[in-house]
Amino acid sequence: MTAPRWSGIVATGSLVLTAAYPLAVYFLLDRGDLRLAGLALLVAVALRFLAPGAVQLQVLVAMVVGAVFASAIALTNSEIIARLYPVAVSTALLVAFGVTLVRPPSMIERIARGAGAVLDESGERYTRKVTVVWCGFFVANGCIALATAVLASRELWAVYNGLISYLIAGTLLVGERVVRPFIQRRHVAGSAAR
Repeated sequence: MTAPRWSGIVATGSLVLTAAYPLAVYFLLDRGDLRLAGLALLVAVALRFLAPGAVQLQVLVAMVVGAVFASAIALTNSEIIARLYPVAVSTALLVAFGVTLVRPPSMIERIARGAGAVLDESGERYTRKVTVVWCGFFVANGCIALATAVLASRELWAVYNGLISYLIAGTLLVGERVVRPFIQRRHVAGSAAR
């Protein structure tokens, strides 16, 4: 198996395990044993470590946070620790994205350049604004995840953290893809008028 194909499988496996986490916790709570969810998270973290880009500081910090939570869940079988994991994920992502606003290039600019995009000054400003939007999402998502972890039923916690938050993130991704061509056209039109 070639390296790019293997790294794609590893990244997909990590993503699937992480995305399925809230629903796994919900179903495992009925059985009274969350240790399996903690172990699955540890596997997801290990897979993420094997994926390309794992040596970046932000990724390493996120993996350490994930490993600490996964280990705590596996060792304690604690429902509240299991339910707080999405809060930790949003917090870690907020820090990772937020740091790049203070120490450029912004996270979205890094992602765009990593995908081969060539950005001028306008593109850099745009990617910075998109990074700020994502930071806002992580703040709001983390607050809602905390409220569902502490105040809501297991069902509401699972629905928000295992479905609604992903739908909102997906809407943000798609929305940015829809808006981007309009921003690019406006920039081109503005440059031509000068």
